[in-house]
Amino acid sequence: MNWKGKTMMIMLAVLMLIPLTTLDARPGPGGMAGKPGMFAGLDLTDNQIDLLKNDRIMRHKKMIKLRSDLETVRVDLAEAVSAKVPNMKEIDRLSTRMGVIRGQITAERTKGVVYLRSILTDEQKKKLDTRRLILGTMKEKRMQGGKR
Repeated sequence: MNWKGKTMMIMLAVLMLIPLTTLDARPGPGGMAGKPGMFAGLDLTDNQIDLLKNDRIMRHKKMIKLRSDLETVRVDLAEAVSAKVPNMKEIDRLSTRMGVIRGQITAERTKGVVYLRSILTDEQKKKLDTRRLILGTMKEKRMQGGKR
């Protein structure tokens, strides 16, 4: 293998390990949710952190498979659309399949939020809700500013 191939393999290995190394870090800026400060100040217990790590790994694997399935259907749909004589039944079937997969992705994201909330105490939920409300308001203000 030449030096370019070795360099690419090393870079790929490092990129694959980065998410695993961030799992051991205490939640905070750039923590498990990938959103700065999402878990900061929630005072998660070690048990809660372990549960979130395990759930994140499991859910991440599911999401990889779903995204792969979605991309495969996109390619199949593009192929069906560009055929000499497009088969509308096949195009409809693939379009429906694409919608189903997108629905499954949304369901997985929602399940992640529900699971997170299920392991938090009432006080932690209130802190998280307050933070999400504030961040949501800030996001809305940024979006309004861009319309002017």
